[in-house]
Amino acid sequence: MNFISFRISGENIDFNQVNKNITISPKKIGKKGEIRCNKVTKETFAYSEDFWVVDIEIENDDETEAKIAEYVDLLFQSKSFIRQLASVHNVTLWITINQEKFQHSLLFPKTVLVKISEMGIEMGIVCMQWGRGLREEDV
Repeated sequence: MNFISFRISGENIDFNQVNKNITISPKKIGKKGEIRCNKVTKETFAYSEDFWVVDIEIENDDETEAKIAEYVDLLFQSKSFIRQLASVHNVTLWITINQEKFQHSLLFPKTVLVKISEMGIEMGIVCMQWGRGLREEDV
């Protein structure tokens, strides 16, 4: 399963304005200094900055590029607001690829890259390999 995340982080984010101007509902919101407990380690920690995050799961690997394009189109509807946010806060589109095969590739149409650029946001891609470890004959 692959994921697309849109993350806004920084100091003094106006969550009401973000919710009003971006039509996608956030999955996680946090304020700097809020205390949370790690579900795995049970350790508590304080958030180091404000953040607003939307995560979307992509169940079928073959749909990843199309879903990214759809998501970027949806965000692009709020281009002016997102561009304004990106001038003050960190705004990033994260793509997480969970590979079950040895190789996975993504091809982004020019229109997707242009829209990301016009919104003034960064894009990060995380690729993870699931399954067995690499053997000498795999290299």
